[in-house]
Amino acid sequence: MSLKQEKNILWMSVAAAILFSGAGIVLGMLFQSQMILFDGLYSLISVALSYVSLMAAAFMAKSDWKRYPFGKDIVEPLVVLFKYTVILILIAGSAAAAVTALFQGGRDMQVGPAFAYSFVGLLACGAVTMYLHKRAKRSESALLKAESNQWLMDTLVSTGVFAGFLVAFVLDVFQWFPAFIPYVDPLMVLLVSLYFLKFPLKEMRAALKEVLEMSPDGAVRSRMEETLQELAGEYGVEESFLRMTKVGRTIWVEIDIVAPETSPLNSLTKQDEMRSKLSSVLTGAAPKKWLTVSFMADRHWALDE
Repeated sequence: MSLKQEKNILWMSVAAAILFSGAGIVLGMLFQSQMILFDGLYSLISVALSYVSLMAAAFMAKSDWKRYPFGKDIVEPLVVLFKYTVILILIAGSAAAAVTALFQGGRDMQVGPAFAYSFVGLLACGAVTMYLHKRAKRSESALLKAESNQWLMDTLVSTGVFAGFLVAFVLDVFQWFPAFIPYVDPLMVLLVSLYFLKFPLKEMRAALKEVLEMSPDGAVRSRMEETLQELAGEYGVEESFLRMTKVGRTIWVEIDIVAPETSPLNSLTKQDEMRSKLSSVLTGAAPKKWLTVSFMADRHWALDE
């Protein structure tokens, strides 16, 4: 998927988020529902965060090899970190407000209209989430993945809202436990907030690993290490040093090969042959790859000394 297509998808997400945020904030205040208001505020913040993603995509699309000789992949994890930090603050603030409401005797609300809103909101959010999830999976874009996760969280919020208002609606219609109804709204906010804490923390941890250029998880490093061992005997390699990280859409691999003067690797053709075999290991590991293989006789040049 091109960056232009990615920007168009993000613009669609922005438009949908504006619609949901306006409806949620207005109806949340009208129906006196903190849960609907939380849903609207989340969508409003999503608008701002989606715009940040758009700016990041536009910035990355501009080629500037003189100023950024190694590309702009670091922008993606930085944007993801920023987005989930903001979402984490929203979740913490909403949870605190819900606890306060519970200790103050709950919150009265218009149950019927709130229930109708939650049903429509659930269907709409689910449709947007499914669309973005398919696009993000196809493109392997961290920005689209973050956008998809935002909408997934919004859909789960809407699911919780619908379930809670369904309970409140049934209790209100049949007048069962009327004293419990004011507590339904803040209780939903608290439960949803606690459940969603794991989403920002998980994604922030993954983005932080990329910012710090830590070694990536998964099987690709193991495959590379196994391939290096297999090729050592064939090319007379004495020692090899593997450094690997993944930043944004690019997997970065640097390999230092130490070989004696009698090794076949004294030939440039053999060096390229070995590079080709090592490069094939990275097929499918990331949308882009940056492989550097250096050959030397003195291991001193492979060490940080």
